Amino acid sequence: MKRKYFGWEQAFESIWKDADRDGMWNGDDAGLAAEFRVSEDAAYSVLDELCDRRLIEKLYPGKYIIARWRERDEPDEQTERY
Repeated sequence: MKRKYFGWEQAFESIWKDADRDGMWNGDDAGLAAEFRVSEDAAYSVLDELCDRRLIEKLYPGKYIIARWRERDEPDEQTERY
């Protein structure tokens, strides 16, 4: 079976989709590694990069928050009509 490409963009997309309504993601490097079939070290490095890019913030082990979260029921800027 072919492995999915794994980089910070794919990891962030996965985290975004799995986050709750408040932008909280309950996950860690082990879960991300299993999802993308990569080593935990590679997953940890990508999570660290996402933190460095200020896309996510680590609250405590296994709990992250998306830094610039918009409410899911807010209209998307592109679909908003004036």
